Amino acid sequence: MRVAKIGMGIILLVTIHSVSAFAANAEHAMAAGPLANHDDAVINAFEVICTLEPENFEHISATAQAMFMRKSIDKTEKQSADITRHLEVFEGTLSTGPFSLLLEKISGPTIDATNCGVASNTRDKRAYFDELVRTLHLSQNGSRRTGPNGNQVTTWDDVYGPHTFLDLTDLRGSDGVLVQLLHAPTKPE
Repeated sequence: MRVAKIGMGIILLVTIHSVSAFAANAEHAMAAGPLANHDDAVINAFEVICTLEPENFEHISATAQAMFMRKSIDKTEKQSADITRHLEVFEGTLSTGPFSLLLEKISGPTIDATNCGVASNTRDKRAYFDELVRTLHLSQNGSRRTGPNGNQVTTWDDVYGPHTFLDLTDLRGSDGVLVQLLHAPTKPE
């Protein structure tokens, strides 16, 4: 599983960069002004959309469309000769303000992974971290690292069962945060 997680990490760097660019440039994210409890609402949206059921790309995509979220990215590309990546990004608005939903499926002979994430701006990244830990019943001691693009990432392994990884990314140079759940079960060889 270690190889699959490392491989997914490399593939997800492009995703994080794309969402980071969105968060850094999304002036509309605070256009309505700072609204109370936006962090709580975004974390709850993440919990409902990404964690309450087993991750299924098609089901989550259909849920986003049923919520009248606007699809801003929909692309499929080859990561290598035998690995395909399908990425969809939706933009939506909660009663407290806007957020983005990132949905990704990576498949090939040795990998079949789904990634579901939510990005938004926050006024206080430390308070967002604390609220995420409290709401999702996480340990304060997730592993921390700095990604190649300078983003600080906290990871909790096997948080919703084997082969699940929850990442909280502090998007450098912006008020943006990205929380994502990766489900990457091993495939028999």
